[in-house]
Amino acid sequence: MMRRNRLLLIAVLYCSLPVAQAGGACPSVTRVGLSDLGYAAYREQGRIAGIAVEIANEMGRRTGCKFEFHWYPRQRLFIEMEAGHIDMTMGSVRTPERDAYARHLPYAYLQYDLVLAAAPSRQYHSLADFVEHGSGRLNVTRGVTYGAAVDAQLALLAAAGRLEVVNDYETVFGKLEMGRADGTLATPPIYSKYLKQSSLHRRAAVIPIAEATARFTGIYLSKKTMEEQVRQRYALTLKTMVADLYVHGIYTRYFDEAIVKRTFRQGQGPLLTALSAPED
Repeated sequence: MMRRNRLLLIAVLYCSLPVAQAGGACPSVTRVGLSDLGYAAYREQGRIAGIAVEIANEMGRRTGCKFEFHWYPRQRLFIEMEAGHIDMTMGSVRTPERDAYARHLPYAYLQYDLVLAAAPSRQYHSLADFVEHGSGRLNVTRGVTYGAAVDAQLALLAAAGRLEVVNDYETVFGKLEMGRADGTLATPPIYSKYLKQSSLHRRAAVIPIAEATARFTGIYLSKKTMEEQVRQRYALTLKTMVADLYVHGIYTRYFDEAIVKRTFRQGQGPLLTALSAPED
């Protein structure tokens, strides 16, 4: 099995490398949209950094193309892409609405957890359990896609007056620290950063929820502003970066072994299959 996986990796690299390095002119610049996603994308001392930036920079290095980073609130990000003002987004979950104007390229997985500002008096096994038996208010970030099962529970919280939607995770975790909200939904890259930087790390509770399943996170490439040849070139470059474990290596620099294992527990196979699929 190990030998077969090694041969598959070599085959992927061999087939992808010539296209990633050659063929087709780069755009004058690829405008990359990012938003607050904890260690996945953040602003610090006037610069944009994080996992997504490292991935985009390596794509630029391997293709020789120029990438330019732009910061937006999460909800605004995809409005700007649909309007043709940016060419590429990072840390993006695939949805049918976004597929209409962009191509999705996955590079990792994400899964949301329930993050409470203080350890609860009872144990919750799901978001539905929290909705039914809890009394706390959640703050969530506008423009984030959670999936149908989670959305159904958030609708119940909203109807009960226990949900507030804000612009970004910085606001969410600031309110949690000040006691103006009781919890949120976030992925490990998001809450790892914000818990570490605040007093919340001494008292917060992170609870896996049954409604949240692991999903692809990745890049969206605009079908409006980017030629298909360029999209294909970027797809093959990212595929090589996933296959040679470069993306995996970025995650190991930010997180402990447990989080990295959880992030990639479905393995490289589904990611490579999705990256090999023809464009719709």
